[in-house]
Amino acid sequence: MLKNYQKRHLIRKVTGLIFVLVLLAFTGLFAGEDLRHGWVARQIYLENCTACHGFDRTGFVGVPLTPEDLSIHSEAAIRSLIRFGIEETLMPAWNCRLTLKELRQLSYYLKKTPAEIIKKIKLGYDGNYEVTADMTWWLDSSRIGKGLSLFSEYCMGCHHPEIEAFAPAYSDIANKRDIRAIMGQIKFPYTSSAILDYADQIMPVFDLTDNEIKNLGAYVYSYRKLKQ
Repeated sequence: MLKNYQKRHLIRKVTGLIFVLVLLAFTGLFAGEDLRHGWVARQIYLENCTACHGFDRTGFVGVPLTPEDLSIHSEAAIRSLIRFGIEETLMPAWNCRLTLKELRQLSYYLKKTPAEIIKKIKLGYDGNYEVTADMTWWLDSSRIGKGLSLFSEYCMGCHHPEIEAFAPAYSDIANKRDIRAIMGQIKFPYTSSAILDYADQIMPVFDLTDNEIKNLGAYVYSYRKLKQ
């Protein structure tokens, strides 16, 4: 009888140990999965939202998307706004582009994650990630020089370095907007001006190529860098 008791006790201990090991393994898997999904959500934001809401989620053409700004909205409400858009605004419906899983990941990320500068992530299936090197084409001196020529030709008549006259000072533009937001305002001036409450200032649409817009944006953006 003693041997049977010892045998049952040993079986219980072994079974318990196996259960603990399995539980720890699943916990590790779920932790890796959560980490992987967190970086996936960042990548979704990077690819779909930064042009309007900024790389740091503090807003530009679109509203800020920090947890503080979204505090009155539930995750479901945020997900619905992203999925179906907002009528009579520039916020489009994303249900044709993002899956329900991606919408859930993005809404959770916006609601729960503090504002941060989003960078491109190289993601592994095991949850490990690597922040890739920033592409700093806008710091190219040759591109900035070409942008200066374009600025002198198209922009100098209205934009002063420090004073808001006919239009905002380009130092102010550079200090408040990232490079992609600056490029967006050059490419779609009326929309950006209306949303930023510059509706009384008519900025024309210039016949510029995408590369020229990048050059011009790089010059404006470099002004902030030089000031710092």
